[in-house]
Amino acid sequence: MVGRCLLAVLAVAGGCSLPHAPGAASSGVRRFYLTKAAVPGNQAITACARGFHMASRVELADPSLFAYDTALGITTDDSGAGPPSAAAVYDAPGPTGWVRTGGGSQYTDAAGAPGSAFTNCSAWSTGSHDAFGTVAFLTDRFGGPLWDGGSRRCDQTFHVWCVEDRVSAPEDESGERRRGRHGHFGGD
Repeated sequence: MVGRCLLAVLAVAGGCSLPHAPGAASSGVRRFYLTKAAVPGNQAITACARGFHMASRVELADPSLFAYDTALGITTDDSGAGPPSAAAVYDAPGPTGWVRTGGGSQYTDAAGAPGSAFTNCSAWSTGSHDAFGTVAFLTDRFGGPLWDGGSRRCDQTFHVWCVEDRVSAPEDESGERRRGRHGHFGGD
């Protein structure tokens, strides 16, 4: 803590501007969100806003690397600037979203194992009752795994976890997007 405070004092004294606080959409950190609309598995790939894509479960393994976009995503009474978790009772489907597996096209879940994460509605191409896809949600427990989920039928509707395609260009004090070294917006 002392090191961070000293760094902040030195940066301000040296005329440097400090980055926006974590969680702010303009901080230059990639954003993520859980869609407000719930869709069947065969619509999951196209559910994210422009500039975002359906997230992989591995991509979301550490949500502290992202800023949650409260304008695009679901929020709850006590979510603050963060994503919703399974900490409360929600209307179906709750804070659960389809998530990519990172594996090959798979739609059968013969074992039905809780927490399995290999089914993907045949690469998100089917909304069949006989096919399965993977969903994920943030848990409501400290000290345990952060994420949980499993396979669900592709004809069921769930929200979709989305991640920004690239880092947003930070805003300067006037609210304008800053350009990088080569005149482009974003992380160059």
